[in-house]
Amino acid sequence: MSKLEIVWSSAMDEYEKLTLEILLDRYPVVRVNGERGPDKLEAELGGPEPDGRMARKIPLDDLIEALIDIRKTMASGK
Repeated sequence: MSKLEIVWSSAMDEYEKLTLEILLDRYPVVRVNGERGPDKLEAELGGPEPDGRMARKIPLDDLIEALIDIRKTMASGK
């Protein structure tokens, strides 16, 4: 069974508690970035690239809404 972990990934000497990652079997799946403030959290997906960046960014709330819609659609069979 796969293991999900949530870990702080901010550089502690620069940005304390600014970025969280969800890891699946120790591999980053999504990084949530608070650079723009707590009301404008961004989900970073599709990486990491060789330089450590994630490939795509989307507002976290948009990603959450899309995942909820997927769950509702799959549960209803439509």
